Amino acid sequence: MLVAVAHAADKQVPQWPKVAEAAPPPIEPEYLPQWPLIAAEPWWYSAFKIEGGGRYWFSTSNINFRFTNGHPLFGNPTSTLDWKGTRAHAGEAFARVDHKPTGLYLKGIIGGGGIAAPGEMIDRDFLAGQIKFSDTTSDVKQNSFGYASIDLGVSYIIPDAGVRFGAFVGYQYWHEKVTAYGARCQPDDIQGQFCGPPGAQVVPTTIPAVMYEPTWHAVRLGVEGRMKVTPSLWLSGEIAGITYETLVNNDSHLLRQSPADLGPAPNVISTSRNGYGVQAEVFVNYAIAKNWEVGGGLRYWGLIAAGGNVQFGPDFGVNYDLTKFEQQRYGVLLQLKGKL
Repeated sequence: MLVAVAHAADKQVPQWPKVAEAAPPPIEPEYLPQWPLIAAEPWWYSAFKIEGGGRYWFSTSNINFRFTNGHPLFGNPTSTLDWKGTRAHAGEAFARVDHKPTGLYLKGIIGGGGIAAPGEMIDRDFLAGQIKFSDTTSDVKQNSFGYASIDLGVSYIIPDAGVRFGAFVGYQYWHEKVTAYGARCQPDDIQGQFCGPPGAQVVPTTIPAVMYEPTWHAVRLGVEGRMKVTPSLWLSGEIAGITYETLVNNDSHLLRQSPADLGPAPNVISTSRNGYGVQAEVFVNYAIAKNWEVGGGLRYWGLIAAGGNVQFGPDFGVNYDLTKFEQQRYGVLLQLKGKL
């Protein structure tokens, strides 16, 4: 009976639900390993290709000037000045942006430099029948120049062939300043009666005699291309014709600045809007990393003013014929280029 009562008592005891064991506290986010997030490509990355870098240009310059005064006692040309063999160092920055969907691109350069080694300036004057009555040589000791260009073009790519080619139109600015010192007589056709015996130093080499400052503004129309030779080696280049140009040359005859002669410098001004020219460059480029290339190349610039006016101070009242003004600069380049 006691057992029965005990069982009955057990049946009447309330059965409480078991308390579940507490779960371990969660790990706070700041204790989790923090891995760097991989940034998404910027919006422009798939639409544009950007490249740019720097170049060194070692070049040689020549300038040739001809004018005629139209007087029957003087020749045609009446006077010529030839600036020869002036070498210079220059640095430049360049950049190019391609719009991949359309093939349009914009590219440009800006640079400048100065003299590396002296050249010479040869000044000759002629009477009728081209009788040379004066011939002098001066040392070119100062030279500086600056330039910039910008081109807009369109290109086409053949990926399987590793070839890109295109065409462009653009604008170029080019300014130089050269100074010749002293004057030495050279043989002429009148036995030195005007200048003196050959070899005579009529103006010391420490005295500046003539300064030229030609400034060109030119319209360029050209083609360009790039070709893969090996996975790491590329050839590239461009050639442009000058379809329109303007020239202003400030000519300072520094020994003739008196009011009774040519007046204050610049005292001879040459201008032209009639000319042509050609500019070309070619590069060999080698990839040293995924987005970096080094390269070397050659460049030539030549502009010619086929006609124009020459005015002499102090009043600049008469226009004489600019028979020719030709300027060249050419040399070798080294470059470092990066790409995005």
